[in-house]
Amino acid sequence: MRTALTLAFLVLLLGVAGTAQYHYAFYYNTLGERDLEINLISTVPDMSQYVISVHDAYGMEIWSYSGDLGPGAADVVSLRSVVAGIPNAWGVVTVDTSERFLIGLEYSVGGVLVSTDTISRDVPVLDPTEPFWLGAYYTQVREASTAYVVMNPWNETVTCAVTVFNSLGKRIDERTFTLAPFESEDVGLTPLLGHGSLLWGLLNVRMEKRAVILALEYTGRGAGGLEVENVTQYYY
Repeated sequence: MRTALTLAFLVLLLGVAGTAQYHYAFYYNTLGERDLEINLISTVPDMSQYVISVHDAYGMEIWSYSGDLGPGAADVVSLRSVVAGIPNAWGVVTVDTSERFLIGLEYSVGGVLVSTDTISRDVPVLDPTEPFWLGAYYTQVREASTAYVVMNPWNETVTCAVTVFNSLGKRIDERTFTLAPFESEDVGLTPLLGHGSLLWGLLNVRMEKRAVILALEYTGRGAGGLEVENVTQYYY
């Protein structure tokens, strides 16, 4: 019986994945007391199907689920309830859908909501002959600290370069990442740069062939001690 149910689920999963038109991705972390509540919201007047997959920091899929939503309907999942206690349970979540979705994200620590975000656009498909850039704000001024996470939302290896500029436009750090399928890499700027009055400005990500996505974790700025922001769209 269990084997039959497993096979039925796999057939459904493959069927939804085969009809997927939109590919969304964002950051999660369930280490310690952290959690992410994912709210999937259908925006179309038709029935929609989706597959949600959670990957650990090394790209291994650790949980997956498929479902469907009626017109304007919503579904919710708390990742802590399904991946708690799994080593390296942080990195990228992908959602493949047959129609356009809005995805509301609620990040919490110890059961207390600390940050929200909304994903409204799917991961872009790049022109493989040209470079593209993601950009984000960082700050290391006074008590503020920033960590960034670069994630590969694709089932193939990608490479990107991350450059940090201070407020005068000077390059103060640059590094290249080659990420295996669905792998993630995090960099805390405090151990790397320390703090200083000029240490704020642009964090720039250069991509080629395949898009990566970026998440920022801001601490020391109030807002419950942690803010999380996902950057999935290139600016140039």
